[in-house]
Amino acid sequence: MRDVLFLTTPDLIGLHWGAVARLIDPAVQQLARGEWSTADLAELVEGGRAVAALMFDTGEPRLAMIFEFRHYPRRTSVNVMALAGSDLVGAAVSFWPQFVAWAKESGATHIEACAAPAMTRVLRAMGFEHEYNLLRIEV
Repeated sequence: MRDVLFLTTPDLIGLHWGAVARLIDPAVQQLARGEWSTADLAELVEGGRAVAALMFDTGEPRLAMIFEFRHYPRRTSVNVMALAGSDLVGAAVSFWPQFVAWAKESGATHIEACAAPAMTRVLRAMGFEHEYNLLRIEV
């Protein structure tokens, strides 16, 4: 059985952040381009600027996601900052529809993510569409 837990209180964050970090850290180490570290994400979650979610399968954490709300003048998006774990296919089937419903109930009109090519393919299979190319120059 798959269950989803949103870490929305200090107690839940304290109890479950270790599981989130274990799942997220390898992806952050491999894919982040200096935007953040796992410790930075923990700070954002603890400060209420981002939310962490865990998907469990038979009681074991299998997938972690960290996201934030972005408020644009004409829409509110949930921005997926980090997504990692051992069961992305299972998540696409069970976790993702629950998350989409939760995001909509929370006032979001869209869900967005900036992703590496491999994750882009996964997200497209989950219904994401390409909208922008992110370009960057160091100053």
